[in-house]
Amino acid sequence: MASKSKRNMLAEIIETRLGLMDLLGEDLYKILESGRIKTKMPFGIESDIDFYNSQLNIQKKFGEGYQLDFDINKPSPSGYKDDFRIGVTKKF
Repeated sequence: MASKSKRNMLAEIIETRLGLMDLLGEDLYKILESGRIKTKMPFGIESDIDFYNSQLNIQKKFGEGYQLDFDINKPSPSGYKDDFRIGVTKKF
């Protein structure tokens, strides 16, 4: 009897997941399930957003090995309210 109810519960979970996927669409469902978006935007800008950890990273590459980074992270436990960073790097 116990295994039958486990199968029914699994079937309900699968049906719910497929129903949400049909309702939201596969792309939006994957974003909500993973909590991340990695995308390439116009002008060579790449972004990485993590909703669960409250992090945002935007990168722009210039020429040979130059890169501009803009990071926003969730509040740190050390007392700082927000953590913003802007960096320029050169790869050798």
